Amino acid sequence: MPRRRQSAASRAVPFEVVEDLDDGLASPEASVGAAAADGSAPAGHVGDGARAAGSVGSAAGDGADGTQGRFGEAPSGAGDTSSGSRTIRWKPWAAVAGVLALVIGGLAIGGEIEERRTAARLVASVGGVLPFTGPPQELWSFDLSNHFWMPFGGLLLSQVDEEGLTAVDVLTGKEVWQATVGPDAYCGRPSIWQTLAEETGPLLCLSGTADARVVSVLDTEGQVTGSRNLGPVVEGASYAVGPGATVVHVRRDGPVGPPVGPRELYDEGGEPTFVDVPGGRAVVVTLEDAVSGDVLWENEVPFVAPDEAWECQDLGDMATFALDRVSSMTTGYVVTVDGCGISAAFDADGTRLDDVTSQDDLVEPLTATTVSRFDQTTQHTTVLDRTGTSLWEVTGPLLRPSATDGTGEDTVLVDTLSGLAAFRPDGTELWDASTYASRLFVHTSAVMVVDDGANGLTALDPTTGRTLWTVPGEDSVYPFGAATDGSQAVVLAHDDDGSARSVGYDLATGEVLWTGASAPNVGMLGYHGALLQLQLSENRVSRVG
Repeated sequence: MPRRRQSAASRAVPFEVVEDLDDGLASPEASVGAAAADGSAPAGHVGDGARAAGSVGSAAGDGADGTQGRFGEAPSGAGDTSSGSRTIRWKPWAAVAGVLALVIGGLAIGGEIEERRTAARLVASVGGVLPFTGPPQELWSFDLSNHFWMPFGGLLLSQVDEEGLTAVDVLTGKEVWQATVGPDAYCGRPSIWQTLAEETGPLLCLSGTADARVVSVLDTEGQVTGSRNLGPVVEGASYAVGPGATVVHVRRDGPVGPPVGPRELYDEGGEPTFVDVPGGRAVVVTLEDAVSGDVLWENEVPFVAPDEAWECQDLGDMATFALDRVSSMTTGYVVTVDGCGISAAFDADGTRLDDVTSQDDLVEPLTATTVSRFDQTTQHTTVLDRTGTSLWEVTGPLLRPSATDGTGEDTVLVDTLSGLAAFRPDGTELWDASTYASRLFVHTSAVMVVDDGANGLTALDPTTGRTLWTVPGEDSVYPFGAATDGSQAVVLAHDDDGSARSVGYDLATGEVLWTGASAPNVGMLGYHGALLQLQLSENRVSRVG
């Protein structure tokens, strides 16, 4: 928070009225310079701006012998009548003008600094976008050319040829760099719940074929600073980018367990049937240094018979089982592992964070030092520290915001299944309300915007839970995503016919500020300060604002 500035009106500015002054005296600018010529703050100075002005103009107050005069006095010898010099005095209008100029200049500088801080906060926030007015207009467009794109650190990465990778700045749409990383490259860390999360480590890319996978480390200029041949990827194994400069290697290991028994299976038409599911194998999870290959930790996850057969179905052929299927994903500092009969979550140091007795819990980072663990069967949330120690518990899932402006991190919203409740990250309850909501669209320090269960919006005071405003829903309009610049909520909704439209709401009042044109097959999200529009049918991404 910027330092609070004092009112200029409350400050005493000493000056001397001299009636016998000549007309050819120093200008106000020269007087301001002389006033602070000794480098010290004169009485009545108005902050950093005065010090800066004084240092620039210090030469104006130097005496012939190199000494400097005090405020309101001439340099040594300047008062000697035999020298012909005249004593310089401040005029009232000069003092007032100088003070006002410094105050106005200081306010302007302070405003610019605050704008920069706000912009930096929005860029670093989930779903935060830089301020704009009116219906969003296209600022730039990027043709994906049928290539998969990935976000990383404010860049959109896309493979442009067999081994090339290009990076485009999301704010300007300009190409930042190109790199060669190998065929079928996949870069960054896809997230379970936050697709465009801010990255916290170097850019790592996995590329190559199943016979020879390679990991590459790239710097901010797109230069490959290190790489390692991971070798072939055998059946029942896979690699993924881990926390920081690491790679997660998961592989099936050990003997096949006893048959699972009959489990319900769904075919492509959605018809259920019961089939006998065979047993599976355990999984070994290894975290390795990306370049050196040093093993940082290794853990084994035992096979647990799944409750339903679909967990082991082959996604390509639903009539068969993929018993050895296993994959890994990293969200922040949490590494998750999933597969047939396998579900686990680890901290970056190897501490297991999930409930080993449950196959239906979801572990996600909550703060830099805590995680939330939600059991989808019991609908119960436990908040733990990164050693796995339980800190507090609550019934219902946490509602994570689609968008923030970086000011609401000290409040955690929970769908308690009978209403809403708000907590501090340490578990202190702030309030509970009977308001229904299953989605949190926008969260700032001043307002929480949630759904109302009927396609409408409700805004709540984060400190009290009091309803601030409501927007009635429409039967044919279904809100599903949001972004914010801190003063407005940009909500994207789908219509019955599949078209999408965006609407800007004033966060303080709920007033509709603008409505965008409807378009089919369009998605919209905030990322790194940019409001991105995804035109799925045209395989194109653009920034609007």
